[in-house]
Amino acid sequence: MAGRRFNDITRQDSTLARLTAEAQQLMALGRAFHALLPAALAEHCRAVRIRDDELVVFADNGTVAARLRLIGPGLLPQLARQGFVARQLRVKVAINLPKPVKEKTLNISEAALDGMEQAASSVSNPLVSRALARLIAHHRK
Repeated sequence: MAGRRFNDITRQDSTLARLTAEAQQLMALGRAFHALLPAALAEHCRAVRIRDDELVVFADNGTVAARLRLIGPGLLPQLARQGFVARQLRVKVAINLPKPVKEKTLNISEAALDGMEQAASSVSNPLVSRALARLIAHHRK
């Protein structure tokens, strides 16, 4: 079955075509918004939408939100020149906590690793043998 281009598919469904156009517009807004910000600030916020002449921005924390509220009025005219017209800015704090790193809970004894190493040397499939070697090396660190 030959793959079809996404644009060919969206042309066949008016709802999908409208949603695709809206998504592309929002991605363009996000790119334009981030281009106007310092890099350190841009990575902690995102432009969400423009509705009723209001640009809505989510900030990861209160400090970023305060900074955006200060510089926001200066950003609006620059965004308007790029076609994203908004008269006011609304900044919302949407806390974006990093996912906790899972601790390694599987501990394989040295005796078990030695047994796995012996078994790996007798496996005829090279892919399985390499996978076992990686597993053993990982647990011996």
